Amino acid sequence: MNKAAKSVSWHDLHRSYQALRKRIHGLLGLRQMVGLPPQVDISPAQWQSIEGRLKTMEQHLTGELKQAARTHLRDWEKGIKGARYLQHQIGQSEVTLTQAYSFFDTFLDVLTQRHMPTVGRLLKGCDILALDAIRRKHPALSVVEPPLVSLNRGFGASIAREGVKMPGGITNPLGLIEIPYTRLLEKHNLTSILHEAGHEVMVRLGLKATLPTMVKAALSRRGASKEIQEYYALWMSEIGPDFWAFLCSGIAAAGGIREILVLPPSMMYRVSWTDPHPPGWLRVLLNFEWCRQIWGAGIWDNWERDWLALYPLSLAPQENQKILEEAHQQLPSVARALMQTRFQTLSGKPLTGLFDLASIHPERLNQRLITKSVDLKGLRPSAQLAVFRMMKEKQTLPPDALDALMGDWLMNISIS
Repeated sequence: MNKAAKSVSWHDLHRSYQALRKRIHGLLGLRQMVGLPPQVDISPAQWQSIEGRLKTMEQHLTGELKQAARTHLRDWEKGIKGARYLQHQIGQSEVTLTQAYSFFDTFLDVLTQRHMPTVGRLLKGCDILALDAIRRKHPALSVVEPPLVSLNRGFGASIAREGVKMPGGITNPLGLIEIPYTRLLEKHNLTSILHEAGHEVMVRLGLKATLPTMVKAALSRRGASKEIQEYYALWMSEIGPDFWAFLCSGIAAAGGIREILVLPPSMMYRVSWTDPHPPGWLRVLLNFEWCRQIWGAGIWDNWERDWLALYPLSLAPQENQKILEEAHQQLPSVARALMQTRFQTLSGKPLTGLFDLASIHPERLNQRLITKSVDLKGLRPSAQLAVFRMMKEKQTLPPDALDALMGDWLMNISIS
């Protein structure tokens, strides 16, 4: 063995190797580290998705390191080459392991929220809402992993879809939906979860790419300007999930969005080619139009009257008024196109064909409020939000009592 090789301590290298092996093995300890009690634990399917990805990373890193160690032992007597190879592989594995722990830490942060006694149980119910919003009678929606809902800072909700790259470049094993904590203080507005689930659905059904073309064609037939056609095509990435949330929950989505999107005029009328979100002013009105086209006259007409009184178009920046006025005029065409267009990915059926809209007809909802106790029988969890919205609008219970009722409901919902 040459002098350079003799200067490399086998014991130091061996300690570095063993320490790294231990840290790699730690990737398999997420469930034990989080230690969720049964009443707030996530589902076996969710754990399988997360731990399966961690196991794959652990096996890959362990395999590479073992191979490097075997090479080192074989070449040790021949000189520095083997020791140097192992040292360099340890360094590379350290970098890769850091990336793997970025993935690990993401789920560690998300799951430890569930140790809060009440919040943990509410989030488990939110998981059920998210899964119910996705699972419809379509092959592409039957294989989606159950999403995981957590709390975030800020104003709006968001989703990291299943399959997207996470920190460290690792593929996300299941949808991660984040909602502001305030949504748990106003549970009638948990329709935000349905919207975020809608983003997953649009991709799964191939509609994220299809809807812009569809709406441009519909608006072209109605004589809309090229500018409005292009704007609506841009906005469909958010309008599509809005429509999905509406189909899931009816007036709950329409009533909720007018409360969630309360903004100052400087933001309400914002129009930008770099922002896929429609102006809040228009987005709220589109929900009212969906209600009108499906159910005719109703409480949404009052909502619309109030909305236009609070946010008259005259308050919009002068340069945006013409765009917003034409976009407003085309709302019926956009709403009709979304409801009536038949899609190849749905075997020639419209999106509405995936839903039982009769079950959330406002007249049926009213009938459910006749009894002393709220009647939710036969309704899917996301559709049950429509009953609670009707209770809120009719002031069946004081606000605090309604929220308490919804809290008990959210802690106990399940998908049959």
